[in-house]
Amino acid sequence: MLHIFTNGLLGSNAYLVWNQSDSQKPGFLLDLGVAPEEVQNFCTENGITLRYLILSHGHYDHAHYLAAYQTLFPEAVVLCHADEAPVLCDPIANVSEMCGVPTVYPMPKHTLADGDFVTLGEGEPVMRCHAMQWQVLHTPGHTPGSICLYNEAEKVILTGDTLFGGGGFGRYDFKYGDVSALGQSLKRLLTMDGDCMIYPGHGASSTIRAERSTLAYFT
Repeated sequence: MLHIFTNGLLGSNAYLVWNQSDSQKPGFLLDLGVAPEEVQNFCTENGITLRYLILSHGHYDHAHYLAAYQTLFPEAVVLCHADEAPVLCDPIANVSEMCGVPTVYPMPKHTLADGDFVTLGEGEPVMRCHAMQWQVLHTPGHTPGSICLYNEAEKVILTGDTLFGGGGFGRYDFKYGDVSALGQSLKRLLTMDGDCMIYPGHGASSTIRAERSTLAYFT
């Protein structure tokens, strides 16, 4: 199951995903730009156990409520890509300074790597198993540690700020942005199954097929 919160900071989306078939309804939240009380209320009303707090990347509008979420969900494991450390720890790089609230966000103890699986059900948080699983795709460019989460069985990709609907992609002019890396990341995504639904960090959903013209910017 997937629920989209669309009223995050700077118009960001947050995605709550959970395993409805498991009695504990284990779930994860991708990106932390929406008020945590709203997520807490939704989890309580629907009996969801929030296991993981995942950052697609470390910019202000996706990470700013990290401390508040850790307070409300102390058992949830925080996850991001290891390469995101310089962004989280730098108010210029994470654009919190530009937004008027310069903040150093703590680097999570647990990190993700390309090819890892975040699972909702039996097993450890990052492993291959038969439970509901989401594969980590490292897609640098917008930031060094940007990731997407891919559910092959459902043909769904949560793309963060790497790829948007309507021919858009994440900015690469912030500190640590890399246009060459972004082009390679988009090529990786846009050569996947065209029927895959994409759910981005901002804006409406789309499909891989509908967004393939985006590659023209990088050729």
